[in-house]
Formats: sequence, C-alpha cells, structure tokens
Amino acid sequence: MSKQKQPVGKYMEVWGDTVVPKELAASAVICIISSMAFFLAGRAFFTGLGTLDAELAKGYALLVGIAGTFVGAFISGKRFKPKRRILEDASGEDIEEILRSAGMTLEEEIDALRTVSPDVIREMESFELYSLLALIPEDSPNYKPEYRLKAKEKAAANQAKTEGT
Repeated sequence: MSKQKQPVGKYMEVWGDTVVPKELAASAVICIISSMAFFLAGRAFFTGLGTLDAELAKGYALLVGIAGTFVGAFISGKRFKPKRRILEDASGEDIEEILRSAGMTLEEEIDALRTVSPDVIREMESFELYSLLALIPEDSPNYKPEYRLKAKEKAAANQAKTEGT
C-alpha cells in the first residue's frame, strides 16, 4: 500500500479553516497580482475608448479588477488543494474526543444533528460517517434506523481489521 505524501509545515486556523501559512500567503499574492492586472488592463481599455466619462471608466475598471480577484481565487483553489482528511473509522470514544477538540459537547452535536439540513445529512452519508449519524435522536426528522445498524457494522469491521493486523 503506497503512502500518500503528507503536507509538511505548521498549520494555522483562519476563519474556522485550517491552512498552511505559506499557501495562504501565496494565494494572497496571486489574488493581488491578478486583481491589479485586471484592474490596470480594464482602466487602460475603458479610458482608451474615449467615449466614457473618466469616472465611469474607473468604475468599470474596478469591476474588471474584481473579476480578476475571482480568477486569482480560482487559480489558488486549483493550485493549493485542501488538506482535510475524513476519518471514517471513528468509534464512539473517538467521536467524543473529536467533538471535544472541536469545542463541542456530545449533547451539542446531537442537538445540531437533530435540526441540520437534509443536504448536510446526504453529504455525511456520502462520506459514510455513520458513527456520527447514529447520534441523531429518534424524534428527529433526520433519524433513520439504518444509521445505527451501519455504525455497528462499520465498528465491527474496523475491530476485525485491527485484530487481523
């Protein structure tokens, strides 16, 4: 089994997301360069037309610069991939530890799962996070009995895998 290359370097949290500071700085530089390039090109184009008022030409150039920001964000998004890893084999004890490190209690997570949107539930299903989905209370519209069954099956499979190693 081949090992995936793990990112090296320290991480920091920005607006609730974990990032590599060097990549964050590089993304900012990319966005600044693309924004300014688009703005200056837009200003040269619109003032060169000669048919627009100078202030209106600057306003249009600003809009072109904002489009450059989106281009820079797209380039940064393609260049620097997310570093998130989904742990699918979390057992009941691990969930409490994970929630504690996220600053939540088990009760807060249960309340959140009770009212979370169906889109979030579908995403959790696609990642097979049944140990979390099994926490949904029975009186919730998000509750499905198969979540608890699948969580037990997955825990048993992980236990067998660990014992076989």
